[in-house]
Amino acid sequence: MRSVQVLTVSLPLLYAGTAALYALSYAGERTPAWSQTARRVLLLATIAAHVGLFGLHAQTHGAFPIQGAALTISGVALTTAILFRLVSLRVPQPTVGTLVLTAVALLQWAAAAFGPVTASEAAPAKNGAAILHIVVMLLASAALVLSGVYGWLHLVQYRQMQRRAFGRLFRNLPSLELLSRTTRRAALAGFLCLTVGLNVGIGLGHATPESAFSYGDPEVILVMALWIHFGVIAFSGRIPGLNARRASYAALGGLLTLLVAIGVMAFPALSFHAF
Repeated sequence: MRSVQVLTVSLPLLYAGTAALYALSYAGERTPAWSQTARRVLLLATIAAHVGLFGLHAQTHGAFPIQGAALTISGVALTTAILFRLVSLRVPQPTVGTLVLTAVALLQWAAAAFGPVTASEAAPAKNGAAILHIVVMLLASAALVLSGVYGWLHLVQYRQMQRRAFGRLFRNLPSLELLSRTTRRAALAGFLCLTVGLNVGIGLGHATPESAFSYGDPEVILVMALWIHFGVIAFSGRIPGLNARRASYAALGGLLTLLVAIGVMAFPALSFHAF
């Protein structure tokens, strides 16, 4: 348990430190040569430590470790960090990484605040369908976080162009085309994962007699609204009148809605999930 406590306290600081290293890229040509290697190594080490935290929970309790509000939020943070690392493999995006990893650090800090970040045998995932539901919903949440972040940066870059402010911020952010494309692709990934997660979750709700599942539950309504919302964003390129700027506004609004949904899940009295 001592190792769990150390990791719980250290992870927000490690993610924040990684975000600070990414922020050095805003210096442009004056960015220290060592910072690129340092941020990559620290990010991978932090992700490995985060995976290790869940591994310790699984080993200690002999159950799937994503359970309870704190570990669920922590799982979203970890999955977001992993997805960003994969997205930025082909096209390094250090300035985007600053914002993404700051958000991850805040999510992990929130998880620790809801703590203790510990697993128990109160409501473990007991079958493959339940585990699939949890994993897919974590992937969906992380994809939607990225879609919202890229959408927000698209709006920032667009505003810079409108103002003809071609300074350091403009030069360091990715192009509008890359930002809009990633916004839509992340939304598509979230939409597909939500499609699977929703259907598996509904099936589990109907198959569990003691479940308080209801289509009228605020949490269910929020998630279904997000599913439709991000489906529209994902296919916005084919929808007349829904240009990249409007899709970016929608992605940012969807991110705020997702955070509300996570907040609802964090309070058992507001959720039918058995945390």
